[in-house]
Amino acid sequence: MISFKSRLAVITGAGSGIGRALALALAKEGASLALADINPETLAAVAEEAKAAGAPQIYQQTFDVVDESAWGAFAERVKTEIGMADLVFNNAGIARMGRFEHTSSEAFASVMDVNFWGVVYGTRAFLSQVKLRQGSFVNISSVFGLIGVPGNSHYCASKFGVRGFSESIRQEFAQFGVHVASVHPGGINTNIAKSAEFDEGAESREQMLKRVHEKGLVMPPAKAADIILAGVRKRKPRILVGNDAKLLSFIQRLIPASYPKVLGYILKREDDGAGAGYNPGDVIARLQKPSLRSRFTSWLIRRKFKNKYAAAAENGDVDVAEVRAGQGKMIIVRKMPKVSTEDVSIAREGLPDLKGQWQWPTAGNNDHTILYLHGGGYVFCDVSTHTNMTRRWAELAQARLFSVDYRLAPEHPYPAAVDDALAAYDWLLQQGISPEKIVVAGDSAGGGLSSALMLRLKSLGRPMPSGLLLLSPFTDLIGTGASLDANNDACAFFTGNMIRGFGHLYGGELALDTPEISPLYGDLSGFPKTRIYVGNTEVLEDDSLRFFAKAREAGVDAELHVWEDQPHVWPVLYPMMPEADLALHEMAEFSRACTRGDPVPTLEETV
Repeated sequence: MISFKSRLAVITGAGSGIGRALALALAKEGASLALADINPETLAAVAEEAKAAGAPQIYQQTFDVVDESAWGAFAERVKTEIGMADLVFNNAGIARMGRFEHTSSEAFASVMDVNFWGVVYGTRAFLSQVKLRQGSFVNISSVFGLIGVPGNSHYCASKFGVRGFSESIRQEFAQFGVHVASVHPGGINTNIAKSAEFDEGAESREQMLKRVHEKGLVMPPAKAADIILAGVRKRKPRILVGNDAKLLSFIQRLIPASYPKVLGYILKREDDGAGAGYNPGDVIARLQKPSLRSRFTSWLIRRKFKNKYAAAAENGDVDVAEVRAGQGKMIIVRKMPKVSTEDVSIAREGLPDLKGQWQWPTAGNNDHTILYLHGGGYVFCDVSTHTNMTRRWAELAQARLFSVDYRLAPEHPYPAAVDDALAAYDWLLQQGISPEKIVVAGDSAGGGLSSALMLRLKSLGRPMPSGLLLLSPFTDLIGTGASLDANNDACAFFTGNMIRGFGHLYGGELALDTPEISPLYGDLSGFPKTRIYVGNTEVLEDDSLRFFAKAREAGVDAELHVWEDQPHVWPVLYPMMPEADLALHEMAEFSRACTRGDPVPTLEETV
């Protein structure tokens, strides 16, 4: 890690915002400063502040960064007056709002001149100094240099350009020991939005500024400067500033080919069709790295389950009896004295009794009901394998949970599981429980089955439950999701071919794109409020992402929670890892809110 003491830092756009904050932070650490800005009054004020903060030497010059000759003169004066530069912060920038069709080429070029060419000129002017000093170029891009948004084509183009330029010269300059960072701030409370230009067709200046400041500009410049300098110390190639920047970077990396669709759900258009605002209730990325217990659990699952059965699945041979025996050995049922259970057997004419289990907190008010359908590829698992999770959910939610032992394939292929799920739902209604007080939930195959139950209810004209919660749902039994292959090695539980094999065992000779077999291919309109959880390294990740996207297109009030590097259906692994209990707290808030008609809390409100 480098120290800034006795270093010389060049900062453009130093008269306000992030530039001013960088100048003051570096001054406090004993760095000398060469400051530039287009406004002489604000520049002089910052120079005085920096001197008082402890900068040993300060040189200031007023010029426009679009003037390449002025850059050359500035670089020479800096070297003559206070020495050669160690760090160059290309920070000067302008903002402009408006759709591309309403923006003239001249206006587009003005944004590119300041935001992009200003960086290029600054880098060229100081290159010989920074090479000799083996220093750093720190080029301020934006969160919109990571991901494009409507109504900002000129701004995004300039900031994408800064990022691409930085990544290219980073490789060119590496042989000289020069560090190049692209910085991507999110919503920083600076004057850049206040001074933004507005093209014809953009929303009113007052309306835009009010919305931007209320929803976007939340981080103080001083905090942004601290994050930037911490990244420079560690010589990071890309520095993300703020949770919004981290979220959008995560989405772009997670689904690079289809992120614009998901982004469309995050960035809602205003009523007048101009601009875009964040709606964090649609897609929530849980970016924290997995805990040590989570990583150990994933390693254990891979060793005890995936590695043992993957080879057979690759050959198209799934030994169902062996898999059932193996998964049973992995579960240790925890004692939970505060939760009561009662086994249920529902008699049916001409069919085997339907087995299930009631679970409820003995001291709870139990004001709503959760119908739970376990996972297991439609061929293994039962109530007992999921009981740690389901009892904990019932306890946290203060709910009665009915967990169903539906019939399994290959002995009972489709439609046996859907018939059993419908029978369980109807039985709850017969007990006097209203649909408004029921949330249907399931994981993996149980998530697909829960979705299939919604399709069956809709086709029969039956009332829907108040909510639907899906954990890593298995929604495409054809197996067309890219993640089945892309995450084949990363997924702790399954390979893509294991999943495809389970699909064929359940579907039998029927077409696997039948909606009740693969709900991804069904009409999802009319579904209840839906929440989906999935890990970004699961082979079934795309089943969740595509199902969420289709639900949103169908008008469903749906949200997607993507967690970083968690094993398949990690809440089932309670109490082995803290992430399981955290997710269960969120699930409890969801089921309570659905059945009470309350707004569903966001992740931040839950935590």
